[in-house]
Amino acid sequence: MDTGQITLILSFLTPVVVIFLIFRWIRKDHKRLAKFELETRERQARARLCNAKIISSKQGVTGGDIKRIIYFDFEIMDSHSPYRASAAWFVDTLHFNKIQEGNIISVKVDAEDSMKIYPADRWAVYTEGYEGLKGLNPS
Repeated sequence: MDTGQITLILSFLTPVVVIFLIFRWIRKDHKRLAKFELETRERQARARLCNAKIISSKQGVTGGDIKRIIYFDFEIMDSHSPYRASAAWFVDTLHFNKIQEGNIISVKVDAEDSMKIYPADRWAVYTEGYEGLKGLNPS
């Protein structure tokens, strides 16, 4: 084989290998995210229903037009004893009247971690990992 043939083969194989590796990484990442989503749904299904008083609710930096990220500080009215917890949820903008300070809403408290608070209604969606952005909140 001469240098021209080797160059031709390598110029064909290199993109094929790179594309194969990218697809493999995407597939692996997709499986990991699907597993995480399933685990989160199962945890929310096992969570117990409680009432919570909204101590504060602040809009975050991230969000879209229909749903916005909202950072909450709650007083969870648990049957044992009330306690404070924080959460970050995507909230439908049409339901902002429900998240004013002092309002009492239904929430779900994680059975394994009482500091994980899930929304009990469809107007909000639990988010994982946005709590750290609370400090970037401009308000």
